[in-house]
Order: sequence, then C-alpha cells, then structure tokens
Amino acid sequence: MKKRKTISTCGALIASAGAVILLGQTLWAVGQPGARWHPYTVASVVTELFFLLLSAVVFLVVVNSGSERLFQKLFLWMLALTAVGILGDIFAWGIGLQKFPHYELIHALGVFLRDAMGFPILVVYSIYLLSYVKEDAEELVGYGWLVSGICLDGFFLVCINQVTTRSDTQYWNLWDFPWLFLVFLALPIAANIGIIYSFRSMLTNRKAITFIAFELLVLCTVAVDLVLEHATFAYSVVVFSMILIYVSVQVEYERAQEERLMRQRVAIMLSQIQPHFLYNVLTGIRVLCRMDPKKAETALLDFTSYLRSNLGSLQEEGCIPFSQELEHVRHYTELEKMRYGDELQVRFITPVTEFSLPALTLEPIVENAVRHGVMQRHGGGTVTVRTEQEASRYVITVTDDGVGFDVKTLCAMGPEHVGIANVGERLMSVCGGRLEIRSVPGEGTVVELSIPKEGGDQK
Repeated sequence: MKKRKTISTCGALIASAGAVILLGQTLWAVGQPGARWHPYTVASVVTELFFLLLSAVVFLVVVNSGSERLFQKLFLWMLALTAVGILGDIFAWGIGLQKFPHYELIHALGVFLRDAMGFPILVVYSIYLLSYVKEDAEELVGYGWLVSGICLDGFFLVCINQVTTRSDTQYWNLWDFPWLFLVFLALPIAANIGIIYSFRSMLTNRKAITFIAFELLVLCTVAVDLVLEHATFAYSVVVFSMILIYVSVQVEYERAQEERLMRQRVAIMLSQIQPHFLYNVLTGIRVLCRMDPKKAETALLDFTSYLRSNLGSLQEEGCIPFSQELEHVRHYTELEKMRYGDELQVRFITPVTEFSLPALTLEPIVENAVRHGVMQRHGGGTVTVRTEQEASRYVITVTDDGVGFDVKTLCAMGPEHVGIANVGERLMSVCGGRLEIRSVPGEGTVVELSIPKEGGDQK
C-alpha cells in the first residue's frame, strides 16, 4: 500500500509539473508576434491546464486519505483518465508545440486521446456510481460489461475515424457528423440515469441530483463544444463536476463511515464486556484468592489487560499490529480457561504475525467459537487460531470442533452473531479484508479472515 501511494504521489507531482510547464509554453506561444490563435482555443487550453493542476491536487488528497473502498479507487481512475483526455486535447490544439520533433505524431495522438477518452471515463464512472450504492461483485461485473458494450461502439467509431480520415479512397470524417458522436455519449449516460432512478431509495435528494447533474452537464458541454468548434471545455467540466462529487458525496460518506465504525467498535466492546462475563470472572478470581493466590494474581492481570484492550479499542481508528490483537485474545482465553478448566483447549499456531488488522477483529471470533461453539458441546472442545501468508494476502483461520450452526440463519441467532457480521463490515471498510464462515451443525465451524497485503502490511 505504501509503495502504491508513493507511485501515485509521484505521478500526481509529475502531472502538476507538466501542467505548469505546458501553461508557460502556451502563454509564451500566444504572446509571440504574429500568433493568431482563436480566443476560444486559448481560453480552452488555459482552462484545461488549470483543471489538470487542480485534478492532480485532488488526486493527492484522495490517495493520502487512506481509504480502501472500491468506489474511491474508481474515483482516482476517473481523475487519471480525465487527465489523459486533457493532455490529448492540449496536444491536439498544439499551441506552441509546432516546432517540437515529431509534432505530427503528437498531434495525431492528441486527437485520438481527446476523442476517445470520454468512453473509458463513462465506463469507470458507471461502475463507480453503482459501487457507491451497492458493492455487489456480480452486479458490478454485469453492469460493467453492459456499459462497456455500449461505450465500445463509440470508441470503435473514433478508432475507425482515425483510419478513414487518412484514406484516399474511403475517406470519412466523424466530425462531418458531430451529432453521431453525441448520440454514442448519450446512450451510456441514459443507462446511468436509469441506475440512479433504480437506487433512488438509497440516495438522498442532494446526492441523486449531484450524480444526474454530472452526466447532463457533461453532455451539454460536449454539445456546446461541437457548436463552438474552436474550443473543448468538456474535460474541464468533468474535473469540476468530479470535485463537486467528491466534496458533496465522498467527504460526507467518509464522515458517516467513521461514525458508523465508531458505533460498531462500541457495540462490539459492549457485547464482550457483558455483566454475566464480568460476574463469572470476578467470582473465579475470588475462589482462586482462597485456593491459589498466585493463580488469582495472574488471572487479575489477565482481566486488567483484557479490559484495558477493550477500552483502548475506542481510540483505534485504523489498524493495529496483529501481535497486539493476539495478546488480547490470549488474555481472554486464559480467563475462560479459568472458568471451564480442561474442557476448553486453545491452540495458537501463528508463525506469521508481522501484519495489521482492525482492533477487536480476532477476539470476537474466538469468543464466539468458545461460547457458542465448543462450550455448547458436552465435554468441551478445542479452538485453534492459525495464521498464514499467501502471495497477496494474510489469512487468519479460527477453527472449533463445537456444535456448529446453519450459516444461512446467522443474522437470526442473536446479537453475538450480528457482532460477527459487524466484524466483517469493519474488516472490509478499514483494510479491504474479507470474512468467510463455514459451518456444519454437529461438526464445528471455520472462520477465515483474509487481509490483503496492501491493507495489512505493518507501518
């Protein structure tokens, strides 16, 4: 993750430096004696360079926000693709670039990027829009293919135009029929507006209007560009609209997400410190004070550390070292073994510990395995905590040989199991991880926590 941020930051800084250099080159060329550039063209290029610089700044802000949600990654891709489109348009107009080596090649490449980049931007925006309201992998893939198919027609039309405009026998120029280009842009935009309408109940009025305004404003600007002929303001409007979306939608989402994660941490902490658990622990320590004072002292230290870790989790907004969470789990299991004795066996096979995860992630899983798994079985059982490292992820597996349950009825089995679902949500939100539960009634349960290396590498 740190490496990716470094690369992204370097790319944004290079784009910023390039925008400043091109702006200076443009102003110098316009100021030369005999320069006769159309004022709309000059205004268009200067505006695009300003928004290119602004998009680089926004890119840096979003990258360093540390979010791992899919729609925020897609937002970065939209910014990057728009920057490519802006550069293409600047090269296409070619103010001050005529004396550069291979100018004809630069101009041709610029024209292609200017005309073509709108379609990839629409594809990414469509997936971004759907992922914001519903991160369902199957729906995202299906809708992505649908919009890609619509946009490919327009993209291929631009590619064909690059060939036919250079043909002596089969000459055809797309810009002799500019409204045809507009129609191919309007089709995916209409599909996106349909998506916004379909998920209307999941969006506030302001968010829905913001998303629709983005699409309609861009489409209207393209139409204006086709009429003006000497300017291209569409990409500048795209950057402006994306910044509005970021300020009015994503910043609000991140604030609401932080509040929701805090509520989940509080809910999980309170679910662990239940009155009957405190009563059982304190009763056990009182008995040990009479029978084995040394064990009572050890149990009291475990109990103190357990409470400290739970209360300290409220201050942990991001990830903590796995070793810290593992220590918390050990304190908890020692307290439960004081109560259940030899009926509870806990094994730790953790050769991999150099990674991070959200606070209170592993402990609720182990607690669930103890209370609702092995200790519901006559004679008790064993809980095993195992860690592994794969090519792209860290894997924590919690296995118990308890009574098991039907995974389909998970949310209907009480607040403890809802807490497990909250763990999965926090894992996804904070570090892009995943929680998977496999259980067979009468045989036991396996819970697998998967943490991508980019989200779990220790800092």
